[in-house]
Amino acid sequence: MGTFREGLTDADQAWVRKQRIYFLATAPRGGGGHVNASPKGYDTLRVVGSNRIVLLDGLGSGCETISHVRENGRITIMLCAFEGAPRIMRLFGRGTVHEPGTAAFDDLFEAHFAADWRSPDKYSLVRSLIDVRLDLVGQSCGFGVPLMEYKEDRATLINYAKSQPAEKHAAKRAENNTLSIDGIPSFLRGTAPGAAVLVRRSAAAVLPWVGTAALGAALALGATRFTTTMAR
Repeated sequence: MGTFREGLTDADQAWVRKQRIYFLATAPRGGGGHVNASPKGYDTLRVVGSNRIVLLDGLGSGCETISHVRENGRITIMLCAFEGAPRIMRLFGRGTVHEPGTAAFDDLFEAHFAADWRSPDKYSLVRSLIDVRLDLVGQSCGFGVPLMEYKEDRATLINYAKSQPAEKHAAKRAENNTLSIDGIPSFLRGTAPGAAVLVRRSAAAVLPWVGTAALGAALALGATRFTTTMAR
């Protein structure tokens, strides 16, 4: 039977720190749009206290979590025991996104991530920190979760990030991180949500004739061109 409490106990915090993977769930405001679920690894979760978690958000091909959190704040973190005694924990709360260069980001990064993430190869992955204030902690049995043995983190993303120049990262951010799949702006630096919305509306008008692949290409092209124009 599931149990609920207002915050993480000392034992909860110790268990959470040992987990190598967790999952994030977010959704747009209201009844429409798509619920997003994202797996996370790379030692990117820090327990700050009984009601506070800080997540390091890395380079990605989308911006669902950031867009949803900036729109309405709601976020759920789920962790499962894949080794040892079975357990599932769900951490319900509200998040705030902090980008590099802000005082809040600098303070949190220095206090909780700098020792492990300061090297240029790893820091090039960092997109933001998500500061989550928890209001409810749920625990359930996890009897149906399989036992799996951890091998290692994949080096693919780190190798990709360090192989790309800064201007390539900026172009990819404008292309992939401007809007969620439901058109919610991420407001990340280097993105142009106003232009992307206009392109999305224009492209959507011809969607029945061109198909979803062409729509995605139009959105990417429009956002990239607008960002390039604004930079001149």
